Amino acid sequence: MHRLAFYGDDIVRVELPERTRIVAAPPPIAAMEDYQGAVKRSLRDPLGCPPLADLAGPESRVTIAFDDPCLPLPPALKDPRGLAVEAVLEELFSHGVKRERINLVCAVGLHRKWTERELKHILGKRVWAVMGSSYIENHDAENPAGNVDLGRTEEGYPVEVNRRLLESDLTIYVNVNWTSMNGGWKSYMVGLGTYRSIRPHHNPSVLTGGGTVMDPGSEFHAILRAQGRYLSRFARVLSLETVLNNRVWPGTLDGYLSLEKSRVPLPFKLSRHFPQAVKSAVSSALRSAYEPIAVNAGDPDAVHERTLEALFQQQNVRVAGESDALFLALPNICPYAAFSRMNPLLAMNSALGYVFNMHMRKPVVRKGGVLVLMQPFLPGFHHRHHLPYVEFYERVLAETRDMSEMEIRFEEDFADRKEFIRAYREHHAYHGVHPFYVWYWGGLAMEHLGRVIVVGAKSREVVERLGFEYADSLERAWSMAAETLGKGYSITHLSIPPIFATETG
Repeated sequence: MHRLAFYGDDIVRVELPERTRIVAAPPPIAAMEDYQGAVKRSLRDPLGCPPLADLAGPESRVTIAFDDPCLPLPPALKDPRGLAVEAVLEELFSHGVKRERINLVCAVGLHRKWTERELKHILGKRVWAVMGSSYIENHDAENPAGNVDLGRTEEGYPVEVNRRLLESDLTIYVNVNWTSMNGGWKSYMVGLGTYRSIRPHHNPSVLTGGGTVMDPGSEFHAILRAQGRYLSRFARVLSLETVLNNRVWPGTLDGYLSLEKSRVPLPFKLSRHFPQAVKSAVSSALRSAYEPIAVNAGDPDAVHERTLEALFQQQNVRVAGESDALFLALPNICPYAAFSRMNPLLAMNSALGYVFNMHMRKPVVRKGGVLVLMQPFLPGFHHRHHLPYVEFYERVLAETRDMSEMEIRFEEDFADRKEFIRAYREHHAYHGVHPFYVWYWGGLAMEHLGRVIVVGAKSREVVERLGFEYADSLERAWSMAAETLGKGYSITHLSIPPIFATETG
């Protein structure tokens, strides 16, 4: 059978065995008609806590934290975070809270800090005009004066967070939920946390042995809940979570970029001959049309429960049984390439870290199965944004691909290295430990799969450095899979974008 599929910055026509099972996302749910009105109503009648009018007044000091622009992807044409923050500010002002007593914090965690231009894209012109750069900042996980150690949970997990959580009378966290991995206590404990408090759940043992990070019942989320509930003893917090539909492409772009057509759109036939730099520039300029379908405010646990209900309604797809092989063909998109560029580690993370993990309890491919991945794995790195990635790729992966070994031998060196800390704090670089977490994120897939075969890579050397197998054609990849699985093996193809999560029965 023939299917259209994304391949980096291109759309191509691929030939799949007739026995291939195609799994696609549910259709988009209709958007809310009055999103900002719904935000205000949720603050007036929140879940599990008093209304905003009882929590904030003229003398209150308020922090509004918000997700960084790693998600959703591609970046939204009109970012819902800005609309939500605008509505929150209007409500606070109506209760007499003074602008000078409000601070906005982009919850970057160990991601890179965002430039003024990038923050303006998230927040919008109106919020920026009202608040100005003096009241808008990035969280700094390496600022000794800006973070506070609250001790440990009963289970022994350290809790170290942005000081504003403690010094504010109220912290409102504005989350836009695109995957079940995000939101809830993760917003606070990762977005506003430090390396010490993030490390307990971002490590090989938890990420490979405690279930998929997309499953709310996984060990990953259990640790976050323990830390978050401990934090709530010291800080008053209110979550505002928005769920988006999966309407990826706006207007006429949807006709060009839909994968349900039988022929490759003419622009993509022509673009095959363009230089990679041109295609990357065009792709980076693409904006999505995601729209809000639900919004709730209140106690983080109560709100996140409602968030997941709406998200699962939009994203979850039931699948009957596991297959022997999984075929993925993915665009050059990864959260950590937002407003930046792809690199080999992010290509791995996109497929094995994110897409593979988009399941509830059990993946669509069996233990010991084969992943055939069609992705260009573009060589090279953004040497400012992804500075620590370069040494991780060239030095660490040259010595070991074993997660536990690299954690013991290299992780703390990268985390504590002064040059990496300075680059993170001052030069918009990802934290020194981040490439390790990108690698660990794919650990569950690497332990589950028998083989990963990459088709269409620009460099065989890159594929082999990552520990995968290179195939020069899709036909050759099918033959290589048969060597492991035997003839007539079953295949599932997840047609992405948009993203979705599978429930395998």
